Amino acid sequence: MNRSKLMGATALASVMAAGAAQAEMSISGYFAGTLTDNDGGGLASTFSTNSVYVSYSDAMDNGMGVGLTMSITAAGIKTDVNFDTGMGTIGLGIGQDSAVDGNDSNPACFSLVNCWNVAFSGKGGGTGVYDDGDAPSGNSIAYSNSLGGVSFKVTRGMESATTDPVMSYAAKTSIMGASIAAGVSQIDYKAAATADKDPNFMTVGYSIAGLNLGYAVYDSDDGSEETHMGVGTSVAGMDVGVQFADRDFTTDTDYMRVSVNKGMGAASFGVDYLETDEAGGSANDTDKWVFNYVVGF
Repeated sequence: MNRSKLMGATALASVMAAGAAQAEMSISGYFAGTLTDNDGGGLASTFSTNSVYVSYSDAMDNGMGVGLTMSITAAGIKTDVNFDTGMGTIGLGIGQDSAVDGNDSNPACFSLVNCWNVAFSGKGGGTGVYDDGDAPSGNSIAYSNSLGGVSFKVTRGMESATTDPVMSYAAKTSIMGASIAAGVSQIDYKAAATADKDPNFMTVGYSIAGLNLGYAVYDSDDGSEETHMGVGTSVAGMDVGVQFADRDFTTDTDYMRVSVNKGMGAASFGVDYLETDEAGGSANDTDKWVFNYVVGF
């Protein structure tokens, strides 16, 4: 190698080393599966999460931070890009959640796996079902910041063949030890025959004397509202919790879920018992047992 090439290679190596010293990169994975006894319907095996996550963060020449996260799932690859401007964070990419979806977790739920749906009726929309605004938003543009102890996020979805751009707003704060979050999505449909709706949520979580207390309301804004209350604690090295919910709809439904979970390092295991009691008789009442397991790295 001649002198000029040697100097060039040395300089390039120095630049790459400096960049590597400033940048951070990580990889992680997560699998959450269930075995369910469907009240006489036989045993079913499913999974709720099967993912690999790659994240990278660095600083640009102007001092602003930039972060990139890629999630690889059975549904495909989603990428989020976030720019820390110093006056809030701007989020772009095909994996940006709606503001509500990122903030509406249920503090009254203590299941190891089955809290992702937040409401027992679901969160994907449809008649009488709470909608977190994520699916109709498509690929959102996001802005998040924190002011005066209040963290907030605003997202704007993309226009589709069926909806105008979905606006989603969420905020959370802490008051006297209680964690409070609330949000709303504005979903306006292009077809006059489909009514616009503003599904919304509000949650409160509080811990006292070893007890974790949770309260949540999920309103679909088309006739359905679910109210949740729950309490959890630790007993004999295990996490236990009880959750109660009432759904007001065409047919009212009461729910009760008892959860027992045990963390064992790289893997965690849990058992849920879910009782569903529909008003107007016992024909649709169910009792379900679910065995949950999670492995992550």
